[in-house]
Amino acid sequence: MDADGTVDEATDELYRVAPEDFVAERDARVAVAKENGDKDAARALGALRRPSRAAWLVNLLVHDRRDEVEGLLGLAETLASAQRTLDGAALRQMTAQRNKLVGALSRQATALGREAGHRVDSGLERDVRGILESALADSELADRIRSGRLVKAERHAGFGPEPEAGAAPRPAGRAPSGNGDAGADRGETGDDDTGDDTEDAGEQRRREKQIAEAEAALQRAEQAATEARGTHDRTREQAEEATRRQEESRDRVTELIEELDRARDEYAAANKAAHSGASAEKEAARTARAKDTARDRAAAALDELRSS
Repeated sequence: MDADGTVDEATDELYRVAPEDFVAERDARVAVAKENGDKDAARALGALRRPSRAAWLVNLLVHDRRDEVEGLLGLAETLASAQRTLDGAALRQMTAQRNKLVGALSRQATALGREAGHRVDSGLERDVRGILESALADSELADRIRSGRLVKAERHAGFGPEPEAGAAPRPAGRAPSGNGDAGADRGETGDDDTGDDTEDAGEQRRREKQIAEAEAALQRAEQAATEARGTHDRTREQAEEATRRQEESRDRVTELIEELDRARDEYAAANKAAHSGASAEKEAARTARAKDTARDRAAAALDELRSS
């Protein structure tokens, strides 16, 4: 694993591994890199962060449905243009297309997660939907999605740039007047139907205002929903991180208990061996003293015989 391409390939593969298996798989690859003496690869892989479950599903989706994801992200500029100009008809059309694509891709991501053998609930599908929707308003998030290495469920507050100052909605089916004069749409004959035209124009303006206010209310509601989902994502990630730390702590406690048990067994064995050794040493000392005494007696007898 000494080539950048190999590290990139390993990184791409890791971000398609389910979050609950990510750390073990990453550490295994780091160990292989170390065994191969590739410190740079080991360092690069060891720095990779575990993805959230929603981010993992998006990564699976990018790998398996890249063209369709690109098709969705390609709507970003058209949506932004419609919002900047408050073109009501175009905005409604693009919003409908966006919702259709986002819904289809979210369901596909859910299916991919289940095909991989993992449980995926409706809450996760909503999280995926929120990520995809946010990417249409955040080009940096869109690029992170395209990489297939998304780490967390990111949300964008809102659905694109603010409308241009002073811009007014353009009603569908009515072109603006060429000279900007309201009288140009009615003619200049001075007939009695001028009052009717004025009433019609007033009704049209009220309708345009109502549509603009309804669209603004919808956007505020969508923004509030997105922010709420973002809060949910953050609390989910915090809960997942707390669970991960709990599992790591539990595993460490288990390791320490097992290590303590081994140490106790070793101590008991060493204690037994020490007692046995002390007993053996005492017996050997008695034997040595007895042999010394027998030797001294034999030497004394020999001396007595020699002197007689």
